[in-house]
Amino acid sequence: MRTLGGYRLLGLLGKGEMARVYKVLDPDTGRLMAMKVLKPSEILEDLMGRDQLERLFWSEARIMQEQQSSHVVRIHAAGRDCGRAFVLQEYLCMNLALLTGEHTEVELPARPLSPLLALDIAGQILKGLESLHRAGVGHRDIKPANILLNRSKQVRIIDFGLAGTRGQIQKGPGGMVMGSPYYAAPEQEEHPEKADPRADLYSAGVVLYRMVTGSLPGISRLKDLDSDLLGPDWSRFLQIALAPDPGQRFSHARAMLAGLEKLRQDWESRREQVCSLPPDDMAAGAAETRTLRSTAVRTGRNPWAFKDLNRLLQPLSYIQNRLHRLKHGILDQATGLVWAGEVSREQLSLEQAGELAESLNRDDSAGSPEHRWRLPTVDELVSLMQPRHSLEDFCMPSLWRLEERSWLWSADTQTRSRAWIADMEQGAVLSQDRHCLFHVLPVRRAAKGELLSDFKEL
Repeated sequence: MRTLGGYRLLGLLGKGEMARVYKVLDPDTGRLMAMKVLKPSEILEDLMGRDQLERLFWSEARIMQEQQSSHVVRIHAAGRDCGRAFVLQEYLCMNLALLTGEHTEVELPARPLSPLLALDIAGQILKGLESLHRAGVGHRDIKPANILLNRSKQVRIIDFGLAGTRGQIQKGPGGMVMGSPYYAAPEQEEHPEKADPRADLYSAGVVLYRMVTGSLPGISRLKDLDSDLLGPDWSRFLQIALAPDPGQRFSHARAMLAGLEKLRQDWESRREQVCSLPPDDMAAGAAETRTLRSTAVRTGRNPWAFKDLNRLLQPLSYIQNRLHRLKHGILDQATGLVWAGEVSREQLSLEQAGELAESLNRDDSAGSPEHRWRLPTVDELVSLMQPRHSLEDFCMPSLWRLEERSWLWSADTQTRSRAWIADMEQGAVLSQDRHCLFHVLPVRRAAKGELLSDFKEL
């Protein structure tokens, strides 16, 4: 296995025009980290020159190392090995683009988040930007893919390749877009040299709009925002945040944070009265027992591999769970499945999750293979999801206390290196690196005697 800087390379996480990011293992601690390696495309190197690219690369590393904010990604080391410049940083598996289901075709709708979660994430982004701007640094590429989240949904801002310091503008070759389409402020696209911290605040406003509506705002009007549901203050806030003229936006991150706090207070005071969703057009399943796929599959990279999920990998219909507590688990008579009585407290890799499920068989002296504890398939996990009756609802039956344990492994894989998890809070299925750490809820097929017992529904 290849190494760089003494770290074991486990696989490629992503690549751009300037660098590649690898998942690496620290052999001394066994901790997973991300390593960003300078590896520009031939076209970019011809246009800008290797020396200039290296200056930009080390400038990004210095900016991150000097930041004290808990909302900026942490740098562990930087160096050079075999002639390659690299930066070692913390590795978080989840980002906001994955959480919302933002597709590579950004124009397509994404999954909206609850208003309180969206406000919390937006507030953390602004706190990170406040720290950057105080240090004279503009990020200039705020977008969901550059917002990492840990299991508590704490934000880490990444990717400072376009960042500029006070009095210095990072200039690319002529015609090079500075920022990401739909998220970059108008002046950043038209006149990058005129962009100041208010450009980052514009991008943060787009991210908030995306989180709340699942859509991208239009240039002149906020047509997708449901003002009747969220209240008029949201429209007023976003009209300021997304003003084409920087002079009409919030003047700094602290002012935008104050406006965000007013939105939160307003929503807290009125959400019980107004946050009921319109009737869901996804039909509930029939009352009879449904048999679900129990054999794990590898789907490949087809993002719509599961026939009972829509394009955003959310259920097309819901099952009416009929749950009963057993001595060793919880029976759902609607599916004939017995679920573990508790979501694992530990975060585990996919391999470890499988081992945990198997350990229950030793503890319970399981009988036939059909009734052994195992990892659930996507189809089985989705059977526990429920339609939301409130914008702040969880999609999982309240029988399980999630407490930051809403991301659960399935037995289904996507590729050799990636597998599928269920987000039981947002009610969706996501693809993740199999070395990432998530929770598990083991399952088994109910024995005939368990199905025929007379239970009182939970």
